[in-house]
Amino acid sequence: MPVIGKWGKLISLFVLLAVLVTANGEAKVAAQSQGPERVNKEISVPAKIAFTSNQHLFLVDGRDASGKIKQITKDGYAQIVGWSPDGKWLLFVKYKGNDNYSTPGNVWIVSADGSKAVQVDERAVFETPKWSPKANKLAYTVNVGSNEAPRLLLIVKEVQEHGELALQSTTKADFADFAWMPDGENLLVSLPAEKNKPMTLALRTLAGKPLAAYPIAEPPKVVEEGIYPWAATGLKVSPDGKAVAYFVRYNSGSLSADGVPIQWFDLTQPAKKPIDLGTGLAYPDWLAWTPNGEQLAFVDGTDRIATTNKQLKLMDRAGKVKTVSPGPVVVDTYPVWIPKAPYTLLFTRGLATEYSYDPKKVMVPEQGIWRRSTDGAEQQVTKGEANTADYYPAPSPDGKQLLFLRLDRAVHGSLFIQGIGENADKQIELIKDMTGDIGYYANYLPPWVSVYWE
Repeated sequence: MPVIGKWGKLISLFVLLAVLVTANGEAKVAAQSQGPERVNKEISVPAKIAFTSNQHLFLVDGRDASGKIKQITKDGYAQIVGWSPDGKWLLFVKYKGNDNYSTPGNVWIVSADGSKAVQVDERAVFETPKWSPKANKLAYTVNVGSNEAPRLLLIVKEVQEHGELALQSTTKADFADFAWMPDGENLLVSLPAEKNKPMTLALRTLAGKPLAAYPIAEPPKVVEEGIYPWAATGLKVSPDGKAVAYFVRYNSGSLSADGVPIQWFDLTQPAKKPIDLGTGLAYPDWLAWTPNGEQLAFVDGTDRIATTNKQLKLMDRAGKVKTVSPGPVVVDTYPVWIPKAPYTLLFTRGLATEYSYDPKKVMVPEQGIWRRSTDGAEQQVTKGEANTADYYPAPSPDGKQLLFLRLDRAVHGSLFIQGIGENADKQIELIKDMTGDIGYYANYLPPWVSVYWE
């Protein structure tokens, strides 16, 4: 999901998200508080934690039980992107106004200890910046043209030891989306369909040199069809680099907002057609590969409302899809695999609820975090009260601990920790008074919390 809001929607066919505004602006009502506070000062957690509160960015080192929370931004609107591969830098976007829809945003990084924040580029970012999976390199796009005649560039920069930025490459951004390949040396880009040109995935070097091209559809009949599949977005490359999952957007923003085809393509067999997995909302956070690339978890379900009609499904490398959800009575979101084999799955589940925003109430009451074992057994891991809802499961690499956000109101909550499975113990509140945005019809994206486990 883009982080640039309306600023990045220079042309509707490029992003197809012009409708992504929070319903009637209701969810912009922030919970009033005195600021975040570290509740428990006795427990040490081997993790670096970034979170938002009252539109600002904060960092805390969980290893230092008595350590203070550090406020990073004091103006504008901060949106978390994520930690660098080595956990030394956090990537975020800072908007000049008080929201992420009507004002431009700039790419920033901040050191893990909060001592140094660096603006990466003076130009506004066009789409979500992305870390390399292997090194402290980031890629992002900017517009050097005008709103009427945009000219997009892809910038790749390396973050050096003390925050110095070294330009690696500048190339034309002629694509609808891009993803780093697991080797950190190449990019997979999505070229949109045009008259006599099919939707295509292309492998390129960071300098833009073409390595391979994979047409994934027939050229559209632009005049006859009017509305047609336009581009693959939300690219999620498998950790072994052999496959990619993505969403097929249409050349219609409103149609794309209500659910689009989810496909899987085998990069090792380019002559074969993509496999349709289902239809869902185009949120990359709802696509999750196992660390060995053998399974994909995704959320299926049409209609832009994220509080109902969303079911968790699994796909194996043969393209076979299995429904995990027990049915429409529940709503499933945010799949996350535990990094350690045998790769059990965590996800959020609650009772399906009609969309209704009330700042004093959570959007999906009693939503908890569940675990699915390799044998298919499911167990609820976290359980709050009737008026709470749990989000953003962040399991430790060994699968023994879990950090998560527990909301007590629509845009207000606390960070908790507890054990998982045999290590399960009581839930402990670590930090209170976190706030954020419910996102687009309660998708709670981008996340308010980002965790780097040591």
